[in-house]
Amino acid sequence: MRFRALGAVAAAQNWQAVSTNSTWHCGAYKTHKVSGNVKFKVCAVINGSRYGQAVLVVQNAASVAVSIGGAVSSNFGSNVDCASSTLNAGFTRGCLAPTVRVGNESIFVVAGRLRLNGVDDWYYDTECYVP
Repeated sequence: MRFRALGAVAAAQNWQAVSTNSTWHCGAYKTHKVSGNVKFKVCAVINGSRYGQAVLVVQNAASVAVSIGGAVSSNFGSNVDCASSTLNAGFTRGCLAPTVRVGNESIFVVAGRLRLNGVDDWYYDTECYVP
């Protein structure tokens, strides 16, 4: 007889198409240590109403699909684990943490971890100023 384990597991955020605009404050792309064709960066998205979210962005310039996952966190409480997924060749996707009220803060720090084909690489603190 088989038993199925039951329990509450927090769902990881899925990846989605992203496009940046003036509310996106991102670091430069970093090449992942596994492949020179996969780059990633972290961003703080802060709107005029003083709500913000952290984002991990991945770009696959390889000619093959890759396996991705990871996490993104911020100093303003917008944090999330990013679900394991396939990123097809030529695609860019983002893992968006929850939107939170940032109030009168002006300096935002975001860090991320990208797991590419089972290997982790980190994007350490990217800091931006939003008046």
